[in-house]
Amino acid sequence: MAARVAVAFVFIGVMGIGSCGSKSVDPRCVGLCVVTEPDLAGAYDVCSAASAETCKQDCDARIVEVPTLCASCLLEDACFEPDCEGSDLNEFCGAGQCTITGREGQCSYPQGDQAARNDCLRQVYPRRTVECTAEFRPIAECNDQCATHPSDGGD
Repeated sequence: MAARVAVAFVFIGVMGIGSCGSKSVDPRCVGLCVVTEPDLAGAYDVCSAASAETCKQDCDARIVEVPTLCASCLLEDACFEPDCEGSDLNEFCGAGQCTITGREGQCSYPQGDQAARNDCLRQVYPRRTVECTAEFRPIAECNDQCATHPSDGGD
């Protein structure tokens, strides 16, 4: 049920993007939520266009009506990639042979043969389009930049 509600929310949100009178997305969010093709053709995951649109909306909602310094802090070190924690590449080389273990199994190639290595990467990490979620730094890390002052209507 929660998945259907989330899908409906995303669908409604995406439908509203092009409607008349809709607010434009902050350029910082547009810059963050870019779908980037991995360098190696045919290998590794790539974020979907729909998740990029969701990223823009989530990012924009995060910084709407906050001071510039606060918004900059909230977006610092943000990540919109399939794997924000870094690569899980498991590669071992010994006796002139290397083996890569990935989500689709294992592949071996002669050590130093870059073309064979790339083929192995395509085999164990074939290109997929996946749903990505933007990761932002914790709001608490921006308390100093985002603190409201009594004159601003804050507590």
